[in-house]
Amino acid sequence: MKITIARLRSNVKYNGPLETVLDSFFENYVKWMKQNPQHEYRTYNVSFGKDRPNRTPENIEWADVIVIPSDSEFRYHGELQMNPKDLAKSESHMEKIIPFFEGKTVIMWRSDRGDTEELYRGFIPNIKKFITIDEIDFPGNIHGMKYHFIQTLKNPLADIIGTEKTTDFAYWGRMKTGHDREKTIRQIYRSELSTVMIGGFPSGIKRQSAWIKDWKQLYPLLEPARSTLCFNWIDQTATTSRYPESLSIGMIPFVWRDYDTNNTYRIDDFQRVQSPEEFIQKVIQLRNKDFFETKLEEFKDNYKRALVSESQYFKLFSKKMDIGLDESL
Repeated sequence: MKITIARLRSNVKYNGPLETVLDSFFENYVKWMKQNPQHEYRTYNVSFGKDRPNRTPENIEWADVIVIPSDSEFRYHGELQMNPKDLAKSESHMEKIIPFFEGKTVIMWRSDRGDTEELYRGFIPNIKKFITIDEIDFPGNIHGMKYHFIQTLKNPLADIIGTEKTTDFAYWGRMKTGHDREKTIRQIYRSELSTVMIGGFPSGIKRQSAWIKDWKQLYPLLEPARSTLCFNWIDQTATTSRYPESLSIGMIPFVWRDYDTNNTYRIDDFQRVQSPEEFIQKVIQLRNKDFFETKLEEFKDNYKRALVSESQYFKLFSKKMDIGLDESL
């Protein structure tokens, strides 16, 4: 089959793990292409290796199947945080390729609850078949891959002498509007807790840096922190990459209210908080080094019961890609 992987909005230059949000999917896709030389492969706004990503509408037109690595597509559809000029520029690119989706199969890698089949069909008409490979279709979330990836950044001496924890709370990423997240993060920031904030935040919150994609730069900023807080929206049964990321860094992830209601991550009751006040009180307890280290190891062990190996993630990803291609026929 003719397969084009397409980033519809921002580009991806994939050279390996920990350089892009969807590295867990990309790493498995690279392996899958090598194992399936019977197919033909092209790219749109994606590159592998040294080449720069290029927008090549002809590769969308050429393809039988279009693979869309999707994160935050919903921001281009009424999201207040989107810059109007950036939106107009992006839409001008979309106008050129939308006609080429007619009668094609789309396989979406989903890493955001706001990115749905309904959303895509709403602005790309006449897609023949739409198949979703969701991050939560995998044990411990496909971003359990990030747990393994981040382990490679650790200084081998850290396990022997330990890492000095000097900051109470870290948060990295972008805000989503319309629920408790902004209000809660603001209250935490204004509390007695020391913080490290990386990414996009509401007014009044001073950040240490804008969003950093490259984990080799992000990791040293987050490593001194003891805790973070995981939120969900739209679907409370879903999980997010922040949870395995934080455990791999050596940070305790707390979760907000009904996050992961099926408890696929094996979350301890201590980690689940109902209010900013409860969260702050629990994080203060972590200033006791022995208490922090005991809880961190306990929560890591719990998550590892859900986590699978990189090779197991690849087997599951391969099976889902193969099924997707079979369904496209």
